[in-house]
Amino acid sequence: MEERFVDNGDETIMDRKSQLTWMQDDSYNVFKRFLVFNAAKKFVAKMNDEAFGGHSDWRIPSKEEAHSLYYREKEKSIQDKYEMTLYIDPMFNEGCGYDTWTTNTRGKITAYVFSFASGTGGHKEVDDTLDTSVRLVRGTMDEAAKATLGKIPPKRGMIISEQR
Repeated sequence: MEERFVDNGDETIMDRKSQLTWMQDDSYNVFKRFLVFNAAKKFVAKMNDEAFGGHSDWRIPSKEEAHSLYYREKEKSIQDKYEMTLYIDPMFNEGCGYDTWTTNTRGKITAYVFSFASGTGGHKEVDDTLDTSVRLVRGTMDEAAKATLGKIPPKRGMIISEQR
């Protein structure tokens, strides 16, 4: 059986299911600190200016794209910086943040944050740094992958640290 994720050898991971390419590290692994939403956007610009992995079209994922990494059956996992379990493929580096900012926003006040620990998310104030990082992506998810995702479980309110 062909593996879903492929290490491209340039600190990026190709997802054969979605046809998306992901950074192997998230922003926490890179900076060793969490980021507000605007700093996450600056991180995108930095990676594009540097042509990270040979590409300059990196971006913040949508909540659907972030959800595509989550193993609902919890068959694979890694440990985040707090040694909490995240249900994403071990091809991604451990010691990362447990969630990611997404492009899904409500005006300029909040952005949706997806948790790789719970498989859920919620809107969070864009100036909040509480345990938030970003995992960058490039490419376009194909329709077949979108159809296999199912709905993202709803979560009311803000994500707080107890949801890890």
